[in-house]
Amino acid sequence: MKLFLLRHAKSTWNTFENDHDRELSERGYQDAHTLAEHIEKSKISFQKTFCSTAKRTRETLKILKANTSNSIKDIEYKEELYHASEFIMKDIIEEISVKSLLIVSHNPGISDLISYLSRSQAYNFPTCVFASFDMGEKKLEDRVKTDFVVQPKDGKIVDLI
Repeated sequence: MKLFLLRHAKSTWNTFENDHDRELSERGYQDAHTLAEHIEKSKISFQKTFCSTAKRTRETLKILKANTSNSIKDIEYKEELYHASEFIMKDIIEEISVKSLLIVSHNPGISDLISYLSRSQAYNFPTCVFASFDMGEKKLEDRVKTDFVVQPKDGKIVDLI
């Protein structure tokens, strides 16, 4: 299985908002569009997508879907992905059998899972980080291959590893 992990794009921090209802910032919209261009150009597609129910994750995914041809096919919004730990995400991943899976969620869970899978030191990855892992037929505990960990920055895609 190809596993893709995405931290939502940059959100606003208006104090009057409930955290679950925070929207993307202007930079968040720009970064999500840049990432969509990268996904489209790279011909990446996801057989199944699990997304947190938070507004910022849904907006990030909406931009990706609107700006890619046919990358995002089957979306399921999961309440348990809202601020999910890496352990909750691992359980979700272990329970599904698809060719490619995208999970759109939040920190610290996304950063913890990317760090775990890439066998790197624990790192707080930035908003809109997008990572790909080739799991083959392996379980998460087995050594998986890190394809890439990137982020959009200033209209370009920056490699983080």
